[in-house]
This record gives sequence, structure tokens and C-alpha cells, in this order.
Amino acid sequence: MAKPIAPTPELHDQAALDFIAELEKDIKASEEEKKRVKEEAEIVKSWLTFNF
Repeated sequence: MAKPIAPTPELHDQAALDFIAELEKDIKASEEEKKRVKEEAEIVKSWLTFNF
């Protein structure tokens, strides 16, 4: 049987503000990273076969 997953703790005070600030940074992926992710996604797609 699987172990239960502990609930995510709530963020309060400075921890909550830091988390929101990190989300608002709006960091974009570089073109190199986008290319790498796309290539790896194509590899994973080639592994998948669905026969219903």
C-alpha cells in the first residue's frame, strides 16, 4: 500500500511574500532550453503507442 502524502504547509508572513515575488519575476526560457525541451518531448512521444 502506498504511503499517504503529507499536506502542503501553508505559507505565512515573509515566506508568503517571498513566494509571490518569485512567481511575479516572469523569467522566460532561453531559446536553447526551448529547443532542448522540444527535442526531448519528441523522443518521449516516439516511445508512446496507444492501441485502443
